[in-house]
Amino acid sequence: MNCDEFLIQFREALDGKVSENVIQENVNYYRSYIGGQTAKGKDESEVLKMLGDPRLLAKTIEESRRFASEGQQGSQNGYESGRDNDYGYEDTTKSRHIRLPGWLVTGIVVIAVLILLTVVFKVFVFLAPAIIVFLTAGFLVRTIRGWWRGK
Repeated sequence: MNCDEFLIQFREALDGKVSENVIQENVNYYRSYIGGQTAKGKDESEVLKMLGDPRLLAKTIEESRRFASEGQQGSQNGYESGRDNDYGYEDTTKSRHIRLPGWLVTGIVVIAVLILLTVVFKVFVFLAPAIIVFLTAGFLVRTIRGWWRGK
């Protein structure tokens, strides 16, 4: 299968299930993506294999469009009514934020603090004999100097 065959199957799988605008946006995106990957040196068949079955890809887009339109008021038959959407693939540079549950964040923080305290305690226990020797030596030197000056 080559790029054109892939895009034809992709278009046919989406036809009648989403608007023509959505089909064209997605076809343009995947044509650009495949072209960009082949320009980077990847083999076209490798890129198409990575993308997978065009019908499955189309089904995913169809389901995501249905899910997106269900959340909006004024939808008719799963299509948006009379306005352009901004669910295209134009801006792929935006970062996605993942929201973790509060209990999970708290658990991660508690574990990180416990690990940090464990490491600090182990370092202290490892260095404690040397610290005690230096403190004792310092105490003895000061005591002897003070006693020696007092004479």
